[in-house]
Amino acid sequence: MARLLGKRPPARHVETIATEDTVEQLSSEFRLSKEKVQSILRGVGINLEGSNPASEMGLYREVIACKVGDRSRFTHSDTSYEEVLDEQLRSFDEIYVDTAPIIQEDWFLHFVTDAEPILKRRKKKLIILEKTLEELHGLKDNPEKDKEVRVRSTIRPDLIRQLARRGLVRIGDTGSTGIADDHLVSLFSQIGATKSLLLVTQDRGLSERIVRLAQQLEQHPKQEMKKPWYRRFFGRKRADAEQYAHQMVACKLIEEGKLKRCYICPECNESYYDDLHACEGMVLCGRCYLDLKEQEAKQIAANQKKREAELKAEEERQRKLEEEEKRLEREKLKQTVGQRLEMQKKRFIKRASVVLVVLLILALLLFVVLL
Repeated sequence: MARLLGKRPPARHVETIATEDTVEQLSSEFRLSKEKVQSILRGVGINLEGSNPASEMGLYREVIACKVGDRSRFTHSDTSYEEVLDEQLRSFDEIYVDTAPIIQEDWFLHFVTDAEPILKRRKKKLIILEKTLEELHGLKDNPEKDKEVRVRSTIRPDLIRQLARRGLVRIGDTGSTGIADDHLVSLFSQIGATKSLLLVTQDRGLSERIVRLAQQLEQHPKQEMKKPWYRRFFGRKRADAEQYAHQMVACKLIEEGKLKRCYICPECNESYYDDLHACEGMVLCGRCYLDLKEQEAKQIAANQKKREAELKAEEERQRKLEEEEKRLEREKLKQTVGQRLEMQKKRFIKRASVVLVVLLILALLLFVVLL
């Protein structure tokens, strides 16, 4: 409307914070000097001058947290969530992390912080390929990407190196050229038959490739990993080994670093995300499930109507049979009365014939006597 009237639309108000207040607040939160805070931010290309958007405070906190290794603010508020995450991660032998979730908001920081005690207790590591680090290096100087992506691509390698020193991350050697997605699919096809694998990625296409690959491997017989002789003799067999045998799962990160698993609907062939469960990746989506339930309801109703029609037809047939039996009974009764009358008639005629013969004989005798 403002454009039609020849007026400029009102400028959107952006809340800002003065540079001094921004530095002072960050310095107080992380217990660092103001010079240190400004130095860390300048190291990733953030120059605080005048006033700064308040919406970028979260990004500043990410940068400093990654640099100094203080991730306490990214711990999940619900203390029971650690049990949920432990239930989700414990069955996987190897956990791979793709490029996109590492730079998606602050979700990777939440995920790593919540998973750290679980990884230590289960003696597991997150695996990040060298190809992923190369992609991060390429993103940090890409002018086509927005400021947040470039900043996170600059600071996340520092966080990954810190996690590697703490034994939480292992840098995987790709040993190949091309994009990391193709190498991940090739790698999963090689080791997916003997190990349970989890891939954390925001790439829907890559997730679909992993789910379909897992479905293909399900058609082949399971292969067991070769264990050293001492582990075969003295190692304990996991009670849940068969239940979680050779899973291959693709998940993405959402708010607060939670995991959502990628599934593919076998009916509509579309992918969707839902909670992580110990099941196959080909599962009916909600829409197809409702359609299937509707079809089942219609089929049940049709079967019910057919059954009712059959029962009604059967009742009608039984009624006709009963009527026919009654009619035959009545006819049989009529035939019996007629036969009885006929017998009585024949008996009467027979007796009358005998009496007539006797009378004739007597008459002849009387006539002879009179002569």
